Amino acid sequence: MVVTIPRCLLACAAALGIAAGAAAADLREGFAAAGALSPRLQALAAERSVLLARRERSEALTPGAPFVLAGYRSDRLPGDRGLREYEGEVGLPLWLPGETRALRAAAVAQLAALDAAVARERLLLAGEVRAGWWAWQDAVAARRAAQGRVAQARALERDLGRQVAGGLAPEADRLAVAAALREAETALRIAERAVRQEAVAFRALTGRLPSDGPAEAEAAPPGEGADPRIAAARAAEAAGRAAEGLVRLRDRANPEVVLQFRHERDARGEPWGSRLAVLFTIPLGHPPLQRERLAAAQAVTTAGTAAALASARAVAGGIALARENRDAAGAVLHAAGQRQAALAEQAALYEAGWRAGELPLIEVIRVRTALAEAEAARLRARVALGRAGSALNHAFGVEPR
Repeated sequence: MVVTIPRCLLACAAALGIAAGAAAADLREGFAAAGALSPRLQALAAERSVLLARRERSEALTPGAPFVLAGYRSDRLPGDRGLREYEGEVGLPLWLPGETRALRAAAVAQLAALDAAVARERLLLAGEVRAGWWAWQDAVAARRAAQGRVAQARALERDLGRQVAGGLAPEADRLAVAAALREAETALRIAERAVRQEAVAFRALTGRLPSDGPAEAEAAPPGEGADPRIAAARAAEAAGRAAEGLVRLRDRANPEVVLQFRHERDARGEPWGSRLAVLFTIPLGHPPLQRERLAAAQAVTTAGTAAALASARAVAGGIALARENRDAAGAVLHAAGQRQAALAEQAALYEAGWRAGELPLIEVIRVRTALAEAEAARLRARVALGRAGSALNHAFGVEPR
């Protein structure tokens, strides 16, 4: 069922610079729309190109670009005896032993960690969308109860107006009913404002106005390590270990091979000579710098390990708490339904007693007020049960679907 958007909601959206003709969305559609707008997901998607380029670099022939050096030397100043020298060099950096394999493993691990981070970020976003959509549903339930209360009060006011006009009821009763109607209308205006506020908040997150839709079906518990939060922490730990292995191999700068060509003469009239040389640059390690880099990499791995353990504990505790909340919400809904049914029966008896002249009108108003509050509690308890089921799915690490 699709909820019709009130005119006051559209006016509020227009006041905020939001187009009033936007399509509405239920929980699943709102989550999809929020995912397309999320700057955090867009930032993670942009990181993928960096990691793909790093993986491609591990397949290159050299770790860096070749370089060319050209030189010319003469003795024109201060004297010119004819010395001339032309020199050119072409150099290539070389991979360290095992560096390409370690770089590729680190890039692959970082890509896996990125995918896991995207899944975790989507789950966090799902929690925000769920909270916003259920807050709107709760406000809608309160408004529906307030509308029912106003309808009943207006019906009683019309009925009593006819009785007062016919001399069958005192004016004091009409004034009491009018006061009760004004109170109900005030409550309705407050409830309508709450609905508008929650709709605008949902729109800010998703770009869509909220609409009614089916509640989430309870999902099956995830398998071992399938929760996005645990998977992301473990993937980050694995990426840290891969980066640590790369740091161990990169204990020095990359060596270089240089091909050098020189064409020269010592003086005017002497023959030109040419030389070709092959040079190797073999950097030496610097233990203090290597220890610093390795300690930094190990700190990242240690943090990932601790985060993986903490995520596992948090997920297990969250599932247990969500199950308790769902069971409690079911019990509250059952009790609220029984209370509403009892008050409805009591209200019917009181109204019959008032019409028979056995009870004063104030008792009817009192029991109707209690009935309206019970109906509001029942409607909101039903929403709370749906919210608890949605929270259990979130604890399982399942997106709205």
